[in-house]
Amino acid sequence: MIPNRIRFRWANRKRRKVTEDVIATLKKRYDEAKRANAPVYVGIYNAGIFVVLLEQDISAYSESIYFAKSEWNRQFFARGLAVLLHEGAEDLTQLLSKQYRGWLNDLELDGEWIKAFNQIHSKLSCFEKKHKPSLNKIRNFVSAHRDHDASTQLEILSDLKAIEVYRLGAELSEPLRELVVRSNKIFTDSL
Repeated sequence: MIPNRIRFRWANRKRRKVTEDVIATLKKRYDEAKRANAPVYVGIYNAGIFVVLLEQDISAYSESIYFAKSEWNRQFFARGLAVLLHEGAEDLTQLLSKQYRGWLNDLELDGEWIKAFNQIHSKLSCFEKKHKPSLNKIRNFVSAHRDHDASTQLEILSDLKAIEVYRLGAELSEPLRELVVRSNKIFTDSL
């Protein structure tokens, strides 16, 4: 297992560096927009940072699931990822709502960009609608322990398949990455 882990980390070292650089750039632009009192750019960069951080966390959980040393650890990380996916999908649909669309209109982006954004937003909304019930169940019963019914917790734990949650992480990451790539034009434009 250690050689696979080393090989994985070596193969992903550039991706991690790129992610760190994107976060640093977005934070710098966010701070510039704050100083310039440019609320449209503050909102756009804030959303960008959120998306990149969310995708980074999904990747970290996915890596932990993949390299877990026991089934219990794999399932533990899968529960954490399920909560992140539940909360992240819900937050994304709010963050990328009418106000975000208004900011995009203020930036006078071309119709192709808006069309691509609408497709990405549709994928995110579909993910939330499709998976919210199952992710909510995991979140409430076995991750956040909001319901104190231990029998139900055990039942959900026995049905929980880490690989399925892992796949959901990949499913949500795809439109997040599309959004970051598509948003690169906005993120690299100067104020």
